Amino acid sequence: MAEVDKACCSLPAVTTHDYKPKGTYEELAGLRVYITTGSPSTITRGLIGVYDIFGLMPQTIQGADLLAESLKAVVLVPDFFKGEPLPLSIYPPNTEEKKKMAGEFIAGTAEVGMNTTKLLDIAKEAREKYGSVEGWGTYGLCWGGKVTALASGPGTPFKASGTAHPGRLAKEDAEKLTIPYCCLFSKEDGTPELVKEYEEVLRAKKVNEVETYGSMHHGWMGARANFESEENVKEFERG
Repeated sequence: MAEVDKACCSLPAVTTHDYKPKGTYEELAGLRVYITTGSPSTITRGLIGVYDIFGLMPQTIQGADLLAESLKAVVLVPDFFKGEPLPLSIYPPNTEEKKKMAGEFIAGTAEVGMNTTKLLDIAKEAREKYGSVEGWGTYGLCWGGKVTALASGPGTPFKASGTAHPGRLAKEDAEKLTIPYCCLFSKEDGTPELVKEYEEVLRAKKVNEVETYGSMHHGWMGARANFESEENVKEFERG
């Protein structure tokens, strides 16, 4: 059974939020996809967001809308889990039953290899649908950061990629990157040793961007974003 990322176990997801999405939903590559475009007259930039294991949460949707507006880009957020993300009720996984449920979900519905293939399928259809886009990038939150890293090696269709509060860090993933990668760490994304070696690999290439948000918890850009905290809102907007 797959192990649960320890950084994901400390806090429950924030659910008190009444954000009204600015985009719409369409189907691409067999998945329901949230699509937001800001207000550009001609779209030349495209991004594909990969959410965390809690799925299409309001905080994640708001982040996509902010990126679309600020970058004048089309931003797609596929629903990889088809409306059945990991239930909020099992976090933190502090019982054997909850740990079992989380592990089975990560090994099954959220298996990273399978979902990396889904991301690449979405990218292929997105290039066909949005012919004016000159370059595509991808970003991932926690679990999604693992997927974007795996999709950013040899033969990647993306020009750049990145992650915020990455999950399931592996040095070899960073070593295989072939495009510029932006990594925004929180204060608790893994063991200090693992974070250090991952960061060292990234910093060895000047095209990569690495920053640690030392006051932020794991998940501050995703389902655990707490918009009742002024500090979290400020760092969410900065990220």
